[in-house]
Amino acid sequence: MATRTDTQRSIIRNHLLQGKTITPIEALNMCGCFRLSAVIHRLRHDEEIPILMDQPQASDGKPYARYWIDKEYLRTRNQKA
Repeated sequence: MATRTDTQRSIIRNHLLQGKTITPIEALNMCGCFRLSAVIHRLRHDEEIPILMDQPQASDGKPYARYWIDKEYLRTRNQKA
């Protein structure tokens, strides 16, 4: 039986594999994930997906995390499929 964490990881993985970015607030709204960084860590280390991150600033000046998958990885992955 799949756990909630497995389901969240699957939703986030699929979102990223579509070439989209994700932020913590988007993950919370999309699948109720409060710990996006933990999911990203597992995707990077358990599944060896090359996920990149930057920290843009919100309108109030505070930085937040934004994640995406390396475009070259997506291109070569799609060619194999």
